[in-house]
Amino acid sequence: MKIFPARLMMTIAALLVFSTAAAGDIKGSLILGTGYLDNPLGINNDTSASYLSQALRLSTTLGAQPASDRMINSAFKLGYEGNASQFGSDTSLGNMRHGLGVEWFRTSRTGAQNRRTNSIGAGGQMSQRSYEGYYQVYDYSEAYGYLSFRKYMTAKSLFSGFAAVRARRYGELPEESFFEPHGQLKMQRFFASRTTLGLSVRLGLKKYNDSAAAVIWDTPSLPSTSQMAARLNIAQGLSDRFSLRGRVDSRWTLSDFPYYVADDIYDSPLLDTYAHEGWDIFVAMKWLGPAQVWAELGASRGEHDYGSMLFATAASGEMRDDTVNDLYLSLERSLSGKALGPKLQLASGWRDQDSNIDTYSFAGIYASSRLSWRF
Repeated sequence: MKIFPARLMMTIAALLVFSTAAAGDIKGSLILGTGYLDNPLGINNDTSASYLSQALRLSTTLGAQPASDRMINSAFKLGYEGNASQFGSDTSLGNMRHGLGVEWFRTSRTGAQNRRTNSIGAGGQMSQRSYEGYYQVYDYSEAYGYLSFRKYMTAKSLFSGFAAVRARRYGELPEESFFEPHGQLKMQRFFASRTTLGLSVRLGLKKYNDSAAAVIWDTPSLPSTSQMAARLNIAQGLSDRFSLRGRVDSRWTLSDFPYYVADDIYDSPLLDTYAHEGWDIFVAMKWLGPAQVWAELGASRGEHDYGSMLFATAASGEMRDDTVNDLYLSLERSLSGKALGPKLQLASGWRDQDSNIDTYSFAGIYASSRLSWRF
């Protein structure tokens, strides 16, 4: 299992020194994890692999004022995010990501005892992801920016949303580079019966913006794809120790995902959620057991249709439809009994994907453990 170079820790140390000197008030989180995947690539001839993961977030806030009744507060936040993973079984899936960002936010307190918080915000981040071995060709740099708002319309109705843009550049695969404007609106309603209802609508456009894309995917102009998605979610508290939650997701393709077909070649850009439409349904129950251990049991089912895109088979190219089932159990416990401090989470599950194309049909288990610390 390959461990990444020490430059990750050197970068973290430098940022710690800078933040301390600049503000003297650092908040963040550290996550150390390990896990196992039967099908890390999502195909039926995968080599199972274990992995290690690390994630660090650091931020310092400039200009914030002490909380007070009906206070309007504006501040800037400087932040760093670092993620790394190392995979076994010579899968070459390990990767490392660094991101530096700045955010501005303005909050105001309203309602009885000023318990509700409205806010507007804006921010941006520059990041870079690096892979190891075979997958180094997928290294990329990314710029991300957003505008957001959060507004209580009434004491029991919350309206929020964001508009964002992502620009990603692949150095060795310029045809994969893209520009992605996207946004979301969400409404939540809270009831005295411990019920929360939520509805969100998301719209996104991905445009491959390097001239190589039109050549590789054989399109008359720069290829693009777009999608609309909606989510309905519900949470119901049944007691101080037991709750239920669920959601239904639907996605609709507005313009097809680009792909290329010639003789026995079937190719497309890197697949993501834009590549398929369909629906997913998820339900879970959460229970606070002995020793302050939170247990959650959940299940999901989804139908994913990849539209007119053709995938290679032994005979020719075929359109693809997947049915995905997932069952999981997670256990979580705070080791300090406080919001800040160490927390341990264990999870295990089983995933079954049934596709009309044999390559994408598989069933296997996954497991993970995670120790997180907010400070």
